[in-house]
Amino acid sequence: MRLIPSGTFQMGNHIEGTGAPDEYPVHEVYIDAFYIDIHEVTNARYQQFVLATGYPPPPLWHDPKFNKPNDPVVNVKWNDAVAYANWANKRLPTEAEWEYAARGNLIGKKYPTGDIITPDDANFGGVGGTDKWKQTAPVGSFTPNGSDLYDMAGNVWEWCFDEYNGEFYEMSPPKNPRFGREFAPDNENFRILRGGGWGGSPDDLRVADRWYHLTTGSTIGFRCVKDVDE
Repeated sequence: MRLIPSGTFQMGNHIEGTGAPDEYPVHEVYIDAFYIDIHEVTNARYQQFVLATGYPPPPLWHDPKFNKPNDPVVNVKWNDAVAYANWANKRLPTEAEWEYAARGNLIGKKYPTGDIITPDDANFGGVGGTDKWKQTAPVGSFTPNGSDLYDMAGNVWEWCFDEYNGEFYEMSPPKNPRFGREFAPDNENFRILRGGGWGGSPDDLRVADRWYHLTTGSTIGFRCVKDVDE
């Protein structure tokens, strides 16, 4: 894991005329320090959880396109990610924590790598350049962002704790914002996903982009965080 120091940042879409209404307004947010996984949770690590607990494996567990040990685990629901995080003594990041870490100290930029992103920077939208993977890539295959975190754009969408609310930015508290209940039954509430996936476009990979889902798919995985005082 990497330590993300406490600090203040401008959350939301800084690029006028782009994105969706739920990415506005840009608002100042203070985040307490936290630790975050350097990589997305891999199949190898998730397998340890499955073997230790008897938890049902994901549906694509035996698909050779998605089950390589160092590839990110996919086809996990939000509740599956929560169960893993609890086992690992961690938790899912809030949407604000995820964006703060993804920006990697860059201010107002479009992507975790700057204002331009290409297949040399992330796994998305087919093959080309450094991106030679049609589906998921082994974690750490691309240059990390300014916080030394890998795949904050592309590879797999990442579950966050928060339930989706399109107007949350208008009423967001200024310190450690989070929106939603700790647990919810499957398919009851949309949960936030961030970062874009291997099948997406550059627009999906924008650091301010907000997606939400009820269930899961082959482009969805996660990473975890941990509070500093734990």
